[in-house]
Amino acid sequence: MIQGAVAAARASKLRPVALDATIVAAISIFSAFFSGSRQWVGVNSPDSEFYASLALFGNEVTDRAIDPAYFWTRLGFIAPVRGLISLLGPWVGFALWRLLLIVLIVASLYWLIRQVSSRKLASVIALFAALNTMVLSYVGNPYLTGTILAATLLFIALATWCTFGTPRINWLPAFISGAIAAWLLMLNPYACFLALSMWVGIRLVGVFVSPTGRWRTLLFDTFAAIAGFAASFITFIALGLILFPGLNWVSTYMYWNGRLDYADFISDPMIWASDIALLVPVSALVIAAISAITTRGNRWAVSAVVIAFTNIAFTAIYYALVPGPWLEAPHYVAKLWPGSLAAIGLAAAVLLQRRNFRSLALLVPLAALPLILWSGRWAEVIERPIGALIALLICIGFAVAASITRRSVDLTSTLAVLVALAITAVGMQLLQNGRGLTGIYGQYPFRAAYVDFSGEQIMREKIKAEQWIIDNTSAADTVGIWTDPDHQMAAVAAMQLWGYNNVSTEATLTREEVDSLELSTPTAIAMYAPTREQVDIFWGSIPPWARPSPPECTTVKIPGIGVQDAYVCLTHLRWLG
Repeated sequence: MIQGAVAAARASKLRPVALDATIVAAISIFSAFFSGSRQWVGVNSPDSEFYASLALFGNEVTDRAIDPAYFWTRLGFIAPVRGLISLLGPWVGFALWRLLLIVLIVASLYWLIRQVSSRKLASVIALFAALNTMVLSYVGNPYLTGTILAATLLFIALATWCTFGTPRINWLPAFISGAIAAWLLMLNPYACFLALSMWVGIRLVGVFVSPTGRWRTLLFDTFAAIAGFAASFITFIALGLILFPGLNWVSTYMYWNGRLDYADFISDPMIWASDIALLVPVSALVIAAISAITTRGNRWAVSAVVIAFTNIAFTAIYYALVPGPWLEAPHYVAKLWPGSLAAIGLAAAVLLQRRNFRSLALLVPLAALPLILWSGRWAEVIERPIGALIALLICIGFAVAASITRRSVDLTSTLAVLVALAITAVGMQLLQNGRGLTGIYGQYPFRAAYVDFSGEQIMREKIKAEQWIIDNTSAADTVGIWTDPDHQMAAVAAMQLWGYNNVSTEATLTREEVDSLELSTPTAIAMYAPTREQVDIFWGSIPPWARPSPPECTTVKIPGIGVQDAYVCLTHLRWLG
């Protein structure tokens, strides 16, 4: 009898957890496989290729590079994806990583909302986020941003668990938070600092609302977080030593952090003013403020305000102190989205709180689903006045919903909040997709999250090219890089770390470039060009005392460069003396 009662109690506790897990899995699977989203959405060249290649080939790339640069230090992406690829192969490995990121994003946002509101509302908010083009554009891109979005949302959810939760193991939320902070550092330091600012902001809310023991709890959590950070950081350092033997993470990081001037990556310090996508985080702050005012300072609404405000304030302060591409490059702008999604979700959750509304109300998000998917394919550039109007409609929708929920607790208030969320989801798609090409950072449009731009086909050709380079050189070789002067093949050359390993930027070697070549003495040059004639002209400029071998070539099919077959060639250098 007693054992039966214990088993029944355990089952009753596990049943809600199983239901939550099923909902998260269903939303994630729909987003990944049945929404029309693309596995490969296009890339941010050349950076995406750097990380894809390092995850695929590891030290086979860095061993051959004249300068491996700092790219290999982004172990938060490279290490886990390298592990998946080693076990499952490149295509299943990348596909599984994308799915895991979507699951983590959905689970983090769902869990965040479940701490405040009902299972149904958490499902709607998580579903809308999982269909967002900013999210899908980066989880389907081997650049680091997709992983950063997932890690940051988890970090925010953990902050609320630390602050307002009642975990069975008191130190666990802070310990995991520290581990996630180290993961973010291993992805991108700026992303780590941005996420940490929001985490600290949420913890400070807890300090002010907690009646007793608040400073003691904060001190205890600080030590637990430091322990988690240290454990995670040491693990990543160890993985770096295994994956890239002979390279030192700390010295590489310190050297490149001092060498890079991020201001060089800005086209115009005020370019952000023309980016309508940035109206999304601004709208998130307004929505959070509406919720906080309506609920008269509810702690969760205040947390939403703190998240949204810190998200913007940290970015603005960092941009002023360390000028860089933080508000221009789309893969940096996207780092504002976890805070925005969390703030909007919490603001909506606070308005309804624990009301378990009737399933009939779910007809609203179901009706909105086609509009969200349609707007995800939006292709037209939206001018700033129209963008401002869309943002205003988003905020008005929430203001109306807040007013209704303040006066009513029936189905009308639920419908009002769900309609406001639907307007927000569609409006975000339009603002993101409608930003156009802003600044000097060209990339595939955000509608590539749903529209096929041959991303997988192009990546297959790039992998084929890099595999050929590796197969026709050895780890003892040092490979320089040359691409056509128009850089039409730079994205392919990026698989061998194009940029810091270039021997020339011209059609032929200049006198200064010959001098530099003699100093670096590579044992091979990989040459990438749309035509064989371009390769031969460059090869003819290599000094005879380098004793270049006749070019050996393969071809790849890269759409959009004006030829059916582009050339990837190698010449081996046998220097005299």
